Amino acid sequence: MNLLLIAYECSPYRGSEWAVGWGRLLQAARVADVHCIVSETNFADLERARMEGLVPANAHIHTPAPDAELRRLEQQPVHFDYNYTAYHHWHTLAFALAQQLHREVGFHVAHQSTVCTVREPGLLHQLGIPFVWGPFGGTQNFPTRMLGVLPLSEAAKELARTLLNKVILRTSPSIRTAAHRASVILGANTTTVRDMQRIVPGSKVQRLLETGLNEVPEPDRTRFLQRVEDEEQRRHPRPLRILWSGQLRPRKALPILLRALAVLPAEVHFELDILGDGPMLKQWKHEADAIPSANPVRFLGRLPFQRAVQAMQTADLFCFTSLRDTSGNVVLEALAAGVPVVCFDHQGAHDMVDETCGIRIPVTTPGRAIADWSAAIHKLATDQHRLLALSQGATERARQFLWSVNGDHVNSIYFQLAARAADTP
Repeated sequence: MNLLLIAYECSPYRGSEWAVGWGRLLQAARVADVHCIVSETNFADLERARMEGLVPANAHIHTPAPDAELRRLEQQPVHFDYNYTAYHHWHTLAFALAQQLHREVGFHVAHQSTVCTVREPGLLHQLGIPFVWGPFGGTQNFPTRMLGVLPLSEAAKELARTLLNKVILRTSPSIRTAAHRASVILGANTTTVRDMQRIVPGSKVQRLLETGLNEVPEPDRTRFLQRVEDEEQRRHPRPLRILWSGQLRPRKALPILLRALAVLPAEVHFELDILGDGPMLKQWKHEADAIPSANPVRFLGRLPFQRAVQAMQTADLFCFTSLRDTSGNVVLEALAAGVPVVCFDHQGAHDMVDETCGIRIPVTTPGRAIADWSAAIHKLATDQHRLLALSQGATERARQFLWSVNGDHVNSIYFQLAARAADTP
């Protein structure tokens, strides 16, 4: 089977979108001869990876020729997560390259994978062969009732983004055309599936997380067992080690956690490590001053990957306060480390975390959310058997999100589409 894959972001050396593209490439290469079109920067990364023996022999990497108009557009300001004007122009270049490759190779299936956004579906659906789109997100918005946790300027930006999202989803001809022509649409979370089915009735949408885990080894649960022993022996419990990780940006809503910890009963002791950097660092450090000094709060900055993994492996609880995210790679990393998760009950976190591995907090109002977060953390800090059970459940839950499981699902779609196309006169 010959597969054409577009993964604008694709690199084994970075996380987030880049890791998604790389994972998708490796999984596809298990079953197909893959021709993957990537951005120029990622092409350089993948050439390095090929020199290091990381790229499968049946994976062929391409990038459009340098283009002066693309260079000009790339200099424009970025108002959202991506410069979509430049990104759309890149897709016109990528499609011209795809047409050339299709004439030379003869693809059975085409797949638009990264960037994982609904805003730009690309042009592969015009090739006239089975087309897979996704998994993608981007339809999720910041909850209106929670805008009060943001500075006024940021609340205005999120409200504008929500309104723009609604307009684009309802009026964009490129989204509707791609959705109608797609053989399979993969939504990265329940929100995206619902939104796509609403705007394109009858569209063939399946839910599949856009990212995955390479492996889930059995974690060291000694710290959880020691906490249970302390509880049973009525010894004074050791402080609960809480971890938060992410960009220090308004939508990540770290103050929800800080305010929840500030109102915990005095007998609950904890340590909070915060990984990441960003524009809210100074303001959020000030927020943390309200937490009693007996409970250390450490802003550790953006750590190298291995140190971040070590921090996860020694945590008792991971808190994911994000109020707008397609999924959250750090949630999967926590589950893989056997760390229970507290998160909001919406968007991708809703799909990843269940009652076996964590606690999901309803999205209500800022005041109610802070109280609910505080109650959940209090519960886990004082019920060590529950914490241990959730740790065990986290490992089992993580294994449902292995890249191999994700890849098996998508690869079966490729085979079904290729077989169906071969049977069509």
